[in-house]
Amino acid sequence: MSDGIKISMRVPGTSPMPELLELIGKIEDAGFDGAGILDSQMICRDTFVTMGLAASATSRLRLFPAVTNPFGRIPSVLAGAAQTVAEIAPGRTKFIIGTGYTSASTIGRRPATLRQMRRCVMEVKALLTGDSVDYGGTTNRLDFAGSDGGAGVPVLMAASGPRSLELAGEVADGALVLVGYTPGIVGKALEHLETGAKRSGRTLDDLDVVFAVRTCVADSNDEARRLARPVSVHWGLLWGGPNWIPYSDIEVPDYEIPQAVRGVYPDLGHAPNWDEAIELTQFVSDDVNTQLCDAMGLVGTPEHCTQRIREMAQHGVNQIYLMPCLTFAPPETEVRAFGEHIIPALAQG
Repeated sequence: MSDGIKISMRVPGTSPMPELLELIGKIEDAGFDGAGILDSQMICRDTFVTMGLAASATSRLRLFPAVTNPFGRIPSVLAGAAQTVAEIAPGRTKFIIGTGYTSASTIGRRPATLRQMRRCVMEVKALLTGDSVDYGGTTNRLDFAGSDGGAGVPVLMAASGPRSLELAGEVADGALVLVGYTPGIVGKALEHLETGAKRSGRTLDDLDVVFAVRTCVADSNDEARRLARPVSVHWGLLWGGPNWIPYSDIEVPDYEIPQAVRGVYPDLGHAPNWDEAIELTQFVSDDVNTQLCDAMGLVGTPEHCTQRIREMAQHGVNQIYLMPCLTFAPPETEVRAFGEHIIPALAQG
């Protein structure tokens, strides 16, 4: 792909396994660089089982959990699972871990703390490189570490806030950055990553940095923005946007958020009734929604999305992980749009 841009697609494990594997095959055929397998144990099929089967059914696609967490499986189990998949697909496996979101909420617990994240990342990294780890007086190592022929499994940390970005830069091999998609936001996020990297004697060049980008592709920009409303409003007003919008060139009015919006289960961005969620966001003007969509990711026609990818590549974003707005639905529309239009257009320069 031109300019060295690598694009991966999120794969929710909400479909039966045969359909999941068929979808992953389509993702490889469409020209994507990788596929991230969603990890939410009450909603999705097992992440590592899916990765292992996908590794056998593909030949070049990079595979990674997107993202796993420290509490669904203990770190030693996580390391063993990642190394096992890497034996099937040497050099094509990454490991990405975050604090947990629906994985936590669906079992009535809180996401992992940054202290827990630090310990888990360091333990998994040590085990995957063949080092020993102390378990309260019992020291042990992963007997089969490096059994993928020495290709190694990079350990990345998903991060969406300043402190988590600095932690990722300090202890992980890289970061899956969930902040937004404007030059100002990206620049500020990279500053925090660099701050963390310096703590361990490294630079940004030592890190594998992937930007998570929300996306919705349609035949017109207006329709894509309408469909993306629940996610753009949730991001811009209720979740990560307030931390990062000040570093963009947009201004969001001080909206009074209706209680019905706050009450959507599990939240507005994961609403089970999407049409109802779109209606609930009508208190935000079309103009503001347009700005939020652009600040958040790739929302529009294939041509619009292609141009935005090219623009952001000029600001150092050369790896993106696509997160379609319908979190738990198969991303058939986006796979088709990128495979038929966007990826070929980027390849032409």
